[in-house]
Amino acid sequence: MKRGLPGVLIAVPLLLAGSGLAAAGAVQAASGGAFGTGERRFTTSTAALKTDEIEVGAETARAGDPMPDAGELAEVEIVVRPADPRVPLFVGVGPKARVEGYLRGVAHEEFVSADLSPFAPVFRRLPGTPEAAAPSRQSFWVASSSGTGTRTLRWGKTGGAWSVVVMRLDGRPGVDAHASIALRFGILPPAAVVTLVAGTALLVWAVRRRRTA
Repeated sequence: MKRGLPGVLIAVPLLLAGSGLAAAGAVQAASGGAFGTGERRFTTSTAALKTDEIEVGAETARAGDPMPDAGELAEVEIVVRPADPRVPLFVGVGPKARVEGYLRGVAHEEFVSADLSPFAPVFRRLPGTPEAAAPSRQSFWVASSSGTGTRTLRWGKTGGAWSVVVMRLDGRPGVDAHASIALRFGILPPAAVVTLVAGTALLVWAVRRRRTA
């Protein structure tokens, strides 16, 4: 095999991968810094809207477990805009079991599934008392945002089973808000730079080595 050829064979895939990462980073930047859904309106006459479960990776890796998907490398960004800007809202992420315990016995709606074309979420209504304890007083939230106006929650995911809740800040019934969810891959720009630099350096080394030979 000619001198320098192995370096070229490694450098070319690195450059292609770096170009792909850079292109993805540019698309993410052009999309407002994240890949996400459009804004949708969600309403309920109960005290809360809750996701069923968001499962992220595993607490411990085991032999034979599949590799984590790309989405697990991203930060979650949830943006909630109340229909009435005067109504303070709460958006929080917490362990599924703790969230279910908090809402047990409280009337709320739980996300079950969604039709994609057109998008139509399906919720299941759970009966209970009309009002919940103030969510901001609970200690189990791993990420939250509360107050008037548009709320933006960013969550760097960790392994486990989680639920997202949207409520009034005072726990009273009646939620009317527009929401969107997005994934922000902070690793894209640095990964693109590192991969392109490594590919370029390896290619230059391989060409020089071949000329010297």
